[in-house]
Formats: sequence, C-alpha cells, structure tokens
Amino acid sequence: MSTVAPGRRLRRDAEANRQQILEAAGRLMALRGLAAPLEDIAAEAGVGIATLYRRFPTRDDLIAALFQDRLAAYLADLEAAAAMPDAWEGLVWFLKEASGRQISDRALSELVEHDSGQEAISQIRDRIRPLAETVVRRAKATGRLRSDFTVADLFFVQQMLVTVGARTIAISETAWERYLTILLDGLVTSRSEPTRPAAPALSFDQVEEAHAS
Repeated sequence: MSTVAPGRRLRRDAEANRQQILEAAGRLMALRGLAAPLEDIAAEAGVGIATLYRRFPTRDDLIAALFQDRLAAYLADLEAAAAMPDAWEGLVWFLKEASGRQISDRALSELVEHDSGQEAISQIRDRIRPLAETVVRRAKATGRLRSDFTVADLFFVQQMLVTVGARTIAISETAWERYLTILLDGLVTSRSEPTRPAAPALSFDQVEEAHAS
C-alpha cells in the first residue's frame, strides 16, 4: 500500500509531466523551430494535449520556460568573448561557439534573430547587442579586425554560418567550420597566406545532396 499522500503524488506527477513536455519540446523545436506543432510535442512527451495546456497555457509560455536558459547561454558566450585577454581570439571564439549552438538548435537561432515578445527572453536579448558591440570594438582596437566591420556585420556573418551549418549538418557536422575559416581570412587585416581550413571541402555530389535536403 502506498504511503505517499495523494496530493504529493499528484504534484510529483505534474512535475514529471512538465519535465517530459520540456524535454520533448526541446528536441522537436531544435529540429523544427519554434513553430513545431504542440500536438506533436505532447505526443513526443507521452501526454495528452490537455495536459500540455495545463502546464503551459500558451506556446509563448512553453518557449519562455524552455529557452530562457538556452538564450542565457548564448549571452554567456558573448560575455566570455568580451572578457578574453586577446580580443581578436575572443571574436573568433564567439563566432565558432555561438554559431555551433544555433546550428544544433533551430529554435534558438530563431530566438536570436527575432524577439518572441516574452518579457524574460526580451530582457536577455536586450543585453546581446551592447555586448556584441563590445566584442567588435575590442577586436578592432587590436588592429587585426578590419576597421569597417560593424556589429550588424557580426550577426549577418553568424547567420551565414548557421544557414550553411543547418543545410550541411546531415552530411558533415563540421563542414560549416571550413567557411568560418575562409570568412575570418576576409575579416583579418593581414595574413601571410590563406589559412588552411580544418574541414575538407564538400564534393559537388555532397553540395547537391545538401540542396536536396
């Protein structure tokens, strides 16, 4: 005979359902983006859609609960880059680290680009631009980053890398890093010779496969 009080058991069940929903939403939204159907998330979590709505009355509530920490981790990458002694290496590290995060998590990439309207997430997003400006300003002060590079350029470069990474990830998880190396050679003010990318070039057949996916 169970000795757990019914009220406590219900609270445990509710918390277990909440965690299952968050884990399922994390998996599906990382693959499909923020618009992943809630019915699919409920099915993935092994709960009914009514249970999902009891835990998270709106999609925004689910997004806020799931992605506040993930967006905060992206912000932490910027903070770490801004604090690195070598400002150029800080910029390079951020582009690689933050782009990798977004390539593996489509929903995070969407949140970085567009404000969801959730207050908690908006507060984090409001801190991103000032920190990014610091990273760019410090890198330019070293003389290694081209002087006409802007924070807007930083975000567009990142979007290019994320787009390539998302398109090629099924073929190679590191193909996008080749293009990061090539882009960095275009951002640095001087180099003795082109940097050799660590990732090999894709074959034409692989390019066609990526376009077909």
